[in-house]
Amino acid sequence: MREYNGKITGEALTIVSATNTATAAGSGSLQVFGTPFMIALMEEATCNAVSDLLEDNETTVGTAINVTHDKASGIGTVIHANATLTDIDRRKLTFEVVAKEENGAVIGKGTIQRFLVDSKRFMKKVEAK
Repeated sequence: MREYNGKITGEALTIVSATNTATAAGSGSLQVFGTPFMIALMEEATCNAVSDLLEDNETTVGTAINVTHDKASGIGTVIHANATLTDIDRRKLTFEVVAKEENGAVIGKGTIQRFLVDSKRFMKKVEAK
């Protein structure tokens, strides 16, 4: 990973639709933004935060998620996820994440950890199993 001396942040955006509801995910029976999709949006924000700092052979993989889903969001709602890199411990990257509706209402927050890996080496290990 390339050196960077500044705040490292990333963002991701979606609009709640029938394809990303709790019903669509199988994680509930209501037509509201599904928790699995909120988490995926937060993870996308973490990836976006570091994408420009990775070497050609590098990527990150998710290893730990600790988030709450605090508010339901209906179909048509615009959701923004933001990630801020808060700690680097060798290859372990820790992010604070928050998801908000377009009006600023927080719908979820927490932390996500990702590990920096060599893409080819990682996939070799996966395929060898």
